Amino acid sequence: MRITSLVGLALVTPVVAFAGSAAEASTFTFNSNTDPASGVAINNRAGNYEEIETSFDDSTDLFSWSSTFTANNHGNIADGGWLVISDGKNPKGGEQKYTMFYMDGDAERLTAYTYNGVNGSNSWKDSNSVFLDSWDLDVSESGGERTFSFDIDMTAINSLTDLGADWEGTAFADNVGIWFHGVNDFEADYNVDGSLNDFGYLSQGWYDSTTPIDTKKVPEPTGMAGLAIAGLFAAKHLRRREQG
Repeated sequence: MRITSLVGLALVTPVVAFAGSAAEASTFTFNSNTDPASGVAINNRAGNYEEIETSFDDSTDLFSWSSTFTANNHGNIADGGWLVISDGKNPKGGEQKYTMFYMDGDAERLTAYTYNGVNGSNSWKDSNSVFLDSWDLDVSESGGERTFSFDIDMTAINSLTDLGADWEGTAFADNVGIWFHGVNDFEADYNVDGSLNDFGYLSQGWYDSTTPIDTKKVPEPTGMAGLAIAGLFAAKHLRRREQG
């Protein structure tokens, strides 16, 4: 297994990402509640998906994610999960092209690898996958809801040059592809460098786009809209923590 951390510069909330970018720079957003997508397959076995919220700033590479669960009819609510994002189509099959994020709600940790393209959670132990980095995961609970969220500057990861010509990392614009599986009865173990040593769960559900999901475009004429989006995410997550 190749365990080499390539990135140590990505930042998690709070993020200050000043951009002196051109006037065409934009932030692209998607919220499953305000702009629900029709081409999505949902399975609530590990907990009910109440809200999916994500954004990407194409001038700063700031990627934001938030996923909120409630307990399903069997009392299951996700305590972990994995996520891969593409620029439109479902990410499955994109071998060594995208970032795969592993969320640990118990230890409040987020770990990233290169995605091996397989319809499963085993990228972390694939001999061809690369450990990218690990960060804190924001986990909040309020009113029976559990939310996993993070904000990461993807510049260092997206710009890696030794992962092949197909490497994109995590980015999207007018369309986004989402492959997100929440899991329950989750267990994980880590090596000293932050990489995964174990990743297990009892059951999984999913929120998977079957066709490209349309996003909303927020222009950035002053180069500051990314900060505004990040601030909104941070304020929302802080309110959830205070309410919990």
